[in-house]
Amino acid sequence: MIVHASVILSAGSIWGLLMYLFMPQWWFPAYPIIPATFLAVGIVEILLMAKSKTRHAKLYNNVLIQRIIRWGILLAVLLLLIGVYHPPKAAFIISFMGLFLVYSFLSIWFHLVDIKVNKKKAQLEG
Repeated sequence: MIVHASVILSAGSIWGLLMYLFMPQWWFPAYPIIPATFLAVGIVEILLMAKSKTRHAKLYNNVLIQRIIRWGILLAVLLLLIGVYHPPKAAFIISFMGLFLVYSFLSIWFHLVDIKVNKKKAQLEG
């Protein structure tokens, strides 16, 4: 959870500062909502994964539920930001998709680490 929070907050802060300082025409006041959303969704995903490590079937069901929750939250935030704040299109798309890519790579990395840990546990038990 610390790694996820650190990477998302670092990437979000650095990009936000770059826009604010060097590309003021791209900066929009609602920008901090984007990294905050990815931070919250990632923490929920990590907590759900921590609860579902006991059974493989439960794990797969949980992953499906996480995907639905993730896409629902991201779509709601995306529509809310566009509808309420009307951010600059290029800045918004690049910011949202850039943080989505960072979040996706983190998610894949955490799943791979989890699979590796589960294989080691299975080898030690078997």
